[in-house]
Amino acid sequence: MPSKNKNKSANPNDKPAVNLQDDAAKKSLKVSKADSSANSRSGSGKLPKFLSALSYLVLVSGAAFASFYLQRVLTEVNQIRSESEEALQKNSEVLQKVQQALQQVNSMKFSLEGLEATVGRTQAELESTNRAIIKGETETRRVEEVLQKLQNEILRDLSEGIREVKQAREHDFSSLEKTLEVRLAELTRSIADSVAEFTGAQEEAQAQLSNLKIRLEEQNEPSNLKNELLAITSAVAGLHTANEVAEGNIGVLREQIVSVSSELQTRNKELASLSEEIEAVRSLVQTTVGSLRQDVSASQAIVQAMSDQIQSAQDEQLRTSQALQSLQTDLMRELSKTEIREDDMEARLKVTEESIEALANSAAVQASRVEAFLSKYDSHESSLAAQSQGDEKARQALKEELGGLRSSLGELQARIEDLADTNTRLKEVDGWMDDVIMYDALELQPVLQTEQLQNDESENAGLKDEAAEEVAKEVAAEEAVEEVAPEELFDEDASAEEVVEEEAAEEVVEEEAAEEVVEEEVAAEETVEEEAAAEEVVEDEVAAGELVEEEAVAEEVVEQ
Repeated sequence: MPSKNKNKSANPNDKPAVNLQDDAAKKSLKVSKADSSANSRSGSGKLPKFLSALSYLVLVSGAAFASFYLQRVLTEVNQIRSESEEALQKNSEVLQKVQQALQQVNSMKFSLEGLEATVGRTQAELESTNRAIIKGETETRRVEEVLQKLQNEILRDLSEGIREVKQAREHDFSSLEKTLEVRLAELTRSIADSVAEFTGAQEEAQAQLSNLKIRLEEQNEPSNLKNELLAITSAVAGLHTANEVAEGNIGVLREQIVSVSSELQTRNKELASLSEEIEAVRSLVQTTVGSLRQDVSASQAIVQAMSDQIQSAQDEQLRTSQALQSLQTDLMRELSKTEIREDDMEARLKVTEESIEALANSAAVQASRVEAFLSKYDSHESSLAAQSQGDEKARQALKEELGGLRSSLGELQARIEDLADTNTRLKEVDGWMDDVIMYDALELQPVLQTEQLQNDESENAGLKDEAAEEVAKEVAAEEAVEEVAPEELFDEDASAEEVVEEEAAEEVVEEEAAEEVVEEEVAAEETVEEEAAAEEVVEDEVAAGELVEEEAVAEEVVEQ
């Protein structure tokens, strides 16, 4: 405001003097300029209001869009947070499952260790059973050899006895018949006893071998197998003792055969039957030996199958151990991957939280800016209301002044009715002044203050004084005209008209200077308003750029 007052006080004094002829030539141009400036001022008065309303609407819409976008970003961030929490829960569940799997793996390891221990024990027991079976085979071979020797000796003894009986048959047949019958009865009894013992031992061996087969097929308790093998060894020892007893019996029989060889000459038929029985015994012994060999081969096959099963169990154990190791490595790899994912999720959560904080800060800054803009808008509205009130007051004052001027001009017109030319010129000047004053009253900007109005009043008062002086001069001129001759009156009228024209031209120049001052002030105010509007537009553009940057950052965060 001080700068404007200085311009107001400086412009009338600094304005250079203009010739009257140039001013008279420029009147028509300035009237047209006044009309065009009136239109431009009316347009320029509406333009700031329109720009301010438009900027207000733009800022309100921008604030609404920013709040909507911020709400949307917050919802998306909440969704991301919920998804991250779900992912953490899933990771915890996966960790629990992995821990359970590790526990199962450990339990499987313990069970495999126990299985390895049991397999080792079974291998040791099977080795002991193999050794016992080998011993049994050797014992059976020895028994077969003893039986073969026994059979050969029996056959040889029988052949010798038969030959001796044939030789002694001729000598003493009748006396020895009874003794031979007794000895043969004893021999048959002893043979029957030995055969019964041998068959009983054979049946026990077969039963034990069958039990051994059953136990080997079941393979549940190696201790029972060991007991059975011990029983088999004891049975083999019993067989050995039975063989020894049989050998003793054979020795006794041999002695009896030697003693009865003389008595067997008359018993060819009994000897034939006895030879048939011996053949039956031989076939029985051979069948028992064959069955024993088959049982031994079957036991060997069973032992081989057991060894194959043990080998397959060892291979299966190796495969399971390798599978467990691979499973453990996979689990460790998955655990490392889950830990890396958890670290990535935590980093992303931190980034999103930081971006949320930045968005919240920017939203707070934008809200503060919007509040400041609203406060500025309210202050501008209040200043516009105050300026409109000042405009109304100025218009009323100008109307009153115009009424006074019109009354004074009416009085002047009553006085100078005789001077038609000057009166018409004064009327034209009065009408032009009325138009200018109305134009100024209608197009004054809110920035004009009461000082300018006072200056205009003082200028109008000066114009009134000058008009009164002119009227006085005209009255004096009329009186002089009445006294002077008509020729002088004509000259004086011409000079008076020239004086009036010069004064009117001076008034027009002063009015034009006042109009130019007013136009300069209005232009300065318009430039100030345009600068303020440009600053607001720049601020709006900066805020819009910040909003765009924040939206881009939010989009990047959402994409991440």
